[in-house]
Amino acid sequence: MISQIQAAVAAVVANKKPVVDAAPNSDPKPVDKAATTATDKATFSTLAAQLNESAARAQKRDAVMTHTELGQYGRNRINEFLIEGRTVNSGTRAMEVPKTNDPELLDRAREASAFVTRTLAGDKTAKSPFENLSREQLNLIAFDDSASFTLNERRAAWQGVQKMDEDWRNVAINEGVIEQARTGKATRFYNDALSYLKSLPAIERAVSYPKGAEAILEARIKSDLTLPSLPGAFGRQAPDRKLTLYDILAGIVDTTKDKKTDPNNIVHTKKFSPRTSPVPTTAAQEVEKPTAANANAQVKQAGTTSKNEKAAG
Repeated sequence: MISQIQAAVAAVVANKKPVVDAAPNSDPKPVDKAATTATDKATFSTLAAQLNESAARAQKRDAVMTHTELGQYGRNRINEFLIEGRTVNSGTRAMEVPKTNDPELLDRAREASAFVTRTLAGDKTAKSPFENLSREQLNLIAFDDSASFTLNERRAAWQGVQKMDEDWRNVAINEGVIEQARTGKATRFYNDALSYLKSLPAIERAVSYPKGAEAILEARIKSDLTLPSLPGAFGRQAPDRKLTLYDILAGIVDTTKDKKTDPNNIVHTKKFSPRTSPVPTTAAQEVEKPTAANANAQVKQAGTTSKNEKAAG
């Protein structure tokens, strides 16, 4: 009887051996994928907690600031990670890491610095640590001054926002120009632009567009759906100077308006031009420059003529 039991056990063990031996040859991907998913969830949980805290701070900030105040606040935050200085420069920002022992936060800070460095060098393949975040979330990071994120993390997030805006502009504005060329009006463009503006987070609208941008577009839709006449707007030669939605708005706004009425309005200031080249010049200002130059020349000429007449008399 004992020999029969031993034989049965031996048979069971013998039957299990092929299964054990086959394990190393099975596909390991499901195991790796599960491990990766667990890591991703942990990473998302940490970032999600930071974003929730940032969202609460942003909500309080937006509730008490006017459009002008919010715009100035946003520009100041952008200057923190863009402007070079003796105490804060690219090298200093690249070395900045969170005051923590959390390897996840430290790795993300280093990834952000590497991304910023590579993009500044012209590498278009650089991958941002915030690549999969929404526009709202990117804005939360970019304008968060609580030290929850490093300067290069904020800059990486801001670059993500700019990329989204560029992608929209490349399609929408080109289609608007084509639409007007075919139909004589840009109806679809103006309606898309209005929807786009309304979808932007409050701080991004405040930083990039005048207070009445939505009202300007709504009025344009009701009165005249043609694109404004901007000298050279549709045929610029400079590769780094492209037509932007702000240029369109600047062309619609009356540029003869007294600049002193709202000195912080982006339409009438040279302090910041986030949608164009590094040179803070907008289409509206380009139109104003030759006009002002001609006016000054006429004043000087009149003064010279007057002096000559007095001398002759």
